[in-house]
Amino acid sequence: MDRRINAKIDAYMTDMNKKIADEFERVRLKHILMVSQNPALHEMYHDYNGVMNFIYEIDKLKLTKDDFSKRKRVKNAVPVFDRCHAKRANGEQCTRRKKDGCLCCGTHAKGTPHGMFDGMDEPTNVKVETWVQDIKGIMYHIDVQGNVYDPEDIVANKMNPKIIAKYVKHANGTYSIPTFH
Repeated sequence: MDRRINAKIDAYMTDMNKKIADEFERVRLKHILMVSQNPALHEMYHDYNGVMNFIYEIDKLKLTKDDFSKRKRVKNAVPVFDRCHAKRANGEQCTRRKKDGCLCCGTHAKGTPHGMFDGMDEPTNVKVETWVQDIKGIMYHIDVQGNVYDPEDIVANKMNPKIIAKYVKHANGTYSIPTFH
């Protein structure tokens, strides 16, 4: 298929180059009289030749198989503890992410026509919300329980990030880490 398309593009480009060159030649012939009568315009004749060479030396467009292939869709894997608890029509567990504070995804929160999936354990993992806090000029990942997390574990989205210290929040709103400072 790409050979036929490349041949069609080549034919079109050749035809277009020929039309441009013919029009350019028509204009050149019109001006050649002025060039021959005026030696100062002789440089213009060389410019015409340079433009003609440029027209015929333009690289041709080549398409490959990659230009026609569809991009693969990237699927995000939802962790088991975060999956919807509803059953699909085929009896398997729904693969969508459940909504916060609900056992089901947005679709199954409205109804579970095939029932709930009972072949799973209650989630033992608890999501802890963290944020980045500037403590004495250094950015740390912390949570509301006073934990300071290893930034590499947070960025890697590890299941149980390592707690590297405890922070203290002072009355004036500043933070400090006694074990580090």
